[in-house]
Order: sequence, then structure tokens, then C-alpha cells
Amino acid sequence: MTSITIRHGLRVGLAAAALAAVALVASGCEDPAIRVNQQGLALYAAGDYTKARAAFEEAISRNPDVGAYYFNHGMCEQALGHWDSAVFNYGMAERLSPGIVAAFENEAQCYVEKGDPEKAQQVLVAGTEANPYTGEAFINVGRFCLSRDDLAGARLWMAKAAAADPDNARTHREYALVLLRSGQRDKAVQELQKSLDLAPAQPDVSAKLSELSPSGSQLPPPKPQTK
Repeated sequence: MTSITIRHGLRVGLAAAALAAVALVASGCEDPAIRVNQQGLALYAAGDYTKARAAFEEAISRNPDVGAYYFNHGMCEQALGHWDSAVFNYGMAERLSPGIVAAFENEAQCYVEKGDPEKAQQVLVAGTEANPYTGEAFINVGRFCLSRDDLAGARLWMAKAAAADPDNARTHREYALVLLRSGQRDKAVQELQKSLDLAPAQPDVSAKLSELSPSGSQLPPPKPQTK
């Protein structure tokens, strides 16, 4: 499986903290849990996972109903190699805030590290059930299948990603790449074009389309003159 991008998870934690802070400022309140969580994020970014973990533990103790705090705590445990504790915290994040797709992704990576890829896939599939319209959840399963050399499974899950989140350029791009590996060139071109239509600023997709469908390649050759 593709290694988990902890930085992606960190952005989720930052976003959750920022949104909560905005809401509290607007209401004239200040939640100390948010302040402690922000301190933990700064410590995590600096690579001090032990102190960051302590900050997130305090945030949880102050407000145990915020899934982002458990997610951030799980990031620290994962960075420290404490797989079981990380799994527990990601599980809490999933229950409280199922929209944090990275929690399912990171938990699955912990199971891979524990030598249980079957459980890892179950967690990723659960992520799609909790987020049926979020393409990233389906892409995670597709990538996991690729890591297991299951091209048919990857193609199925990438197709589901594009169907679940059709306005997301990335779902069509990822589906196209798997289609190319499967030898389905024409279908891949269609998906690449959909991706480019949704997000024109994709030089790699434009280049791939030019490679697969060079300009003028679909025009019939000129007919020779008989007279």
C-alpha cells in the first residue's frame, strides 16, 4: 500500500481547528481545547511527536467530542510506531467525525504495519461506506488494490470513485491511469478528457492526452486526386 501521507492528515487537523476557532470567535467564546490543539499541531510540525501527543491528550480531556483531536493524537502514535494506540484513536475519530477520510487511510496503514492487510482493506472499504460521495475514500481502496497487484479490483474501485464524485477531476484522472494499465486506451482518453474539463490546469493530464490523441490523429488521410 502507498505509505500514508501524514502531512495530508495534518492539514485535516489544521482545517478542523481553524473552523472551530472561527466559530468560537464569532460567538465571543474561547475554547482552551482549541488553543491546546493548535499548540500540538505546531509541535507535530516541528517533529516533537511526544510533546504533541501530550497536547492532543489535553485537548481530548477538555473536549472529548471532537474527532479531529483523536485524529491528531493518532498521528502522533503512528509517528511513534504505536500501532494499536493509533488504531484506537483513528477509530474514535471515525466515529465522531466520519468525514475525516484520512483517519481510515491512516488506520489502514497501521494494520499494514501490523501485518494484517485484509483488515486494512476492510477499514478502507468502511471509509467508502462512511463517505459514499467522497472520491478520495474510493481512490484509497483502489490504490490499496494496486499495491496488492489486484488490477481488476483497482479498476473497479477507481470506477466507483468517478461515479461517486463525478465533479472531482482527480477521480477521473486516477480511473484513467488504471484503465491505461488495463489496456483500455479509448476509455482512458475519455476519463482524462473529463478530468481536464473539470480542472484545465493539469499539465500532466494535457500531456498524456496529447500523447494518446495527438492533434489531427483522428482526421482521415487526404484522398488522392484521380483526375
